[in-house]
Amino acid sequence: MQNDKFQRNTHQKAVILDYIKTRGGAHIRAEDILEGLEAAGQHVGKATVYRFLKALENEGQIRRYTISDKVPACYQYIGNTPECQQHCHLMCSRCGRLIHVESPTIRAFAAETLRQEGFAIDEGKTVFYGICKDCGEKNNE
Repeated sequence: MQNDKFQRNTHQKAVILDYIKTRGGAHIRAEDILEGLEAAGQHVGKATVYRFLKALENEGQIRRYTISDKVPACYQYIGNTPECQQHCHLMCSRCGRLIHVESPTIRAFAAETLRQEGFAIDEGKTVFYGICKDCGEKNNE
């Protein structure tokens, strides 16, 4: 019976990873995974999703982003693309939208900070907060 549980867990982990991979590097929440799998006829428990997300994060296959206490953590498939970790994020304080930004100016700032201060900025964990274009336009209407 222990072997059946191992096979089921391996299958569920593969289903979760496949779901994340099909999102093409988008940031998704655990709830998105649960809803998407349920819609596809794959029932996976909430605790199982969180357990496997942690395992996939530890394996380096996904990256976890914790933006604030108000917004649930989101996950991104990085697989064999470490360059995906080489960008920072913009977070809209109104709608919670998370945007990748790859900027030569930010890279230069990170390099200069390392040179002057001896401090290495982790771009993959760097988040700038503000108001996105859509929310800004709604505010001006």
